[in-house]
Amino acid sequence: MTKITGLILILWLASIPIMAQSFRLKGHSHNDYEQSNPFFTAHANKMGSIETDIWAVDGVLYVAHDLEKITPEATFENLYLQPIIEEFKKNDGRPWADSDDLMILLVDLKSSFDPTLDILVKKLSNHKNIFDPGTNPFAVRVVMSGNMPPPSLFHKYPEWIYFDGRLAETYSKKHLKRVFMISNSYKNYAQWDGNGQISESDLKGIIFFVQEVHAKGKMARLWGAPDHPGAWKTFLNAGLDYINTDQPALYHEKMFE
Repeated sequence: MTKITGLILILWLASIPIMAQSFRLKGHSHNDYEQSNPFFTAHANKMGSIETDIWAVDGVLYVAHDLEKITPEATFENLYLQPIIEEFKKNDGRPWADSDDLMILLVDLKSSFDPTLDILVKKLSNHKNIFDPGTNPFAVRVVMSGNMPPPSLFHKYPEWIYFDGRLAETYSKKHLKRVFMISNSYKNYAQWDGNGQISESDLKGIIFFVQEVHAKGKMARLWGAPDHPGAWKTFLNAGLDYINTDQPALYHEKMFE
C-alpha cells in the first residue's frame, strides 16, 4: 500500500464516529445454501450474517437461487429454520454457546414479497424466542433483501422483521428504523480485483460508501467484491461492517487470528 493510500486510511479511521467504531466486522456467508453443508458451515465458522434465497411455491418456502433449481428436500424449514432452532436449544437461547454475538439471517426474497414474506413471518412467529429481539435480546436478526416491499408497507410486518436498505431509496425516520443494514454493488464504488494494492480512487470509493451508510446510523455491506484474505483485510480497514464471502472456513481462519 502506498504512503498516500495509507494516509487516506489513517485519516479516515480517525474520523469514524464512535458509533461506527463499535460495529464488529463480521463475515457474511454469501449464497450460503450453495455450501456443501448449508448453515452449519457458516455457523461453525461464526459468520455473523448468513444469506439464503427463498421462493414460495404452493405455500412452501424453497431455498434456491433459480426457480428451476428447486429440489423437494431443499426447503427453508429443513436447511435453516430447524437447524437454527436446534442451535438455540443447545446454546441456552443464543446462536453460539461461547459468545454473546448476534446472528443475522439475510433472506433474499426471490419470489414476490406477497405472499413470500407473509409465509415466512407465519413460520417464524411460532418461534419468537428465537427471532424476536423483544422476547430474547440474543434473537436472530431477520433481514429481508431481494424483492422487498416498499418502505410504505414496512408497517405491515412485525417490528422484528428488518430490511436491507439502499442508498438510492428515500426513507422517512420511521422507515429507516426498520432498515438493519445498507448494501450495494461493489462495482458501483471500485474496480479493484483484489490483487496487488488497491488504488487511491477505489479506496476512496469504498470509504465514501461506508461514510454515507454510517451517517445514517447503519452498517455497510458490498456484494460482488473480491473474495480472498488480502481483500477482506483491505475492506476491514476501509470500515465495511459485513464482508461477503463464499469461503467461511478460510475467512474464520484468516480473520479470527
